[in-house]
This record gives sequence, structure tokens and C-alpha cells, in this order.
Amino acid sequence: MKKIALAVFAASMTLGLTLGLAACADKYEKAGFVVEQEDGRLWVFKEGSEHLAQFEKTGEPAKQYTAIGAGPEGQTVKAADKAVLDEYLALVAEGK
Repeated sequence: MKKIALAVFAASMTLGLTLGLAACADKYEKAGFVVEQEDGRLWVFKEGSEHLAQFEKTGEPAKQYTAIGAGPEGQTVKAADKAVLDEYLALVAEGK
């Protein structure tokens, strides 16, 4: 009985952590962008972009641009396209 209760507790903790991480990424999203949080870094993509589709399929774009500590709350922000990275960071700086 203890093993079953422990398994249920572990599963609920995993689910809670997963949902919590998803909620964290949502608070960084800006209009027209999709934000994914991975290893304490934010990945930013334009909604519906090929780069987003590639990221969802393979987990990492072929090339990437990084702005260390430049994101919200001093987080590192990564993108597959420099223009997308710059546009997202401009919105963060404006507080939009």
C-alpha cells in the first residue's frame, strides 16, 4: 500500500512540476511570440514559424542566437533567428 501511495505522490509531483514550468514560460510570452523554457533559458519563436515547428520536432534549431542575461528577470534568451531575438528583447525592454 505504501508503494502505491508513493507512486501516486511521485506522479502528481512530476505533473505539478511540468505544469508549473509551462505556466512559467507563459508569463514571458509576448504578442506574436511563443516562448519555451528549457534549462533555465527562454527560447523565443514567432508564432507559426518554421523555426518553431523545427524546435517542436527536434528540440533544437540548426542555428541559434543567444543573449545572455538580457531577458526578463535576467534570463538568457535564445532564438533561431537574430531578428526574432532582437524584436522579442525590444518588447521586453519596453515592458510590453
